[in-house]
Amino acid sequence: MSQVRVYIVDDHELVRYALRAVVESDGDMLVVGEASSGEEALGDIERATPDIVLLDLRMPGIGGVETCRRLLESWPDLRVVVLTSYGDDDEVFGVLTAGAVGYIMKDTSPDALLQALRGVADGQTVLDSDVARRVIDAGGPGPAPFDPGLSERETDVLTLMARGWSNRRIARELWITEPTVKSHVSHILRKLKVADRTGAAVEAVRLGIVVLPSAGSD
Repeated sequence: MSQVRVYIVDDHELVRYALRAVVESDGDMLVVGEASSGEEALGDIERATPDIVLLDLRMPGIGGVETCRRLLESWPDLRVVVLTSYGDDDEVFGVLTAGAVGYIMKDTSPDALLQALRGVADGQTVLDSDVARRVIDAGGPGPAPFDPGLSERETDVLTLMARGWSNRRIARELWITEPTVKSHVSHILRKLKVADRTGAAVEAVRLGIVVLPSAGSD
């Protein structure tokens, strides 16, 4: 299997150095370039041909949200992962709407960062747990043009998953068996290309597949 090619965008040289060391500690990943600004990255991505762009959110110049939007507008197959110390709702929803598939805080551990990058390389959406909860609570940044091909029953199961219901409770609500629910969950994770139930809920809300009930409802 070929190495996952990673490009790092951060305006702090020391942060770029540390990120390169972490990424390249995994023999299956290779850092193919670095940039200190969004403008620099946009001018260099075509040469570097990365699979994943690890992008700082707040930088001088055009900033992370606009950089993400422009990168994916020109290179739609890129997988953009935001790595930041910040995370107000406008910025979170801004980069997700722009097409980022990862949002990770800079205080995450090196092992967790590598795990997230592996997940993204496998086609998963990876969000910090606090960010995921805020996206779910807020109802997401809006629909995206993507149809994962869920069946009507899978959509029913996903809706209840997004509300935090257990397999047992879902089974009772839908009058099906727990093994059947488990099978539906497995199919949902595969179709949404996520690793777990939180990822499924976040992706469903982000894509407009599920609209969560307002606060205070069950």
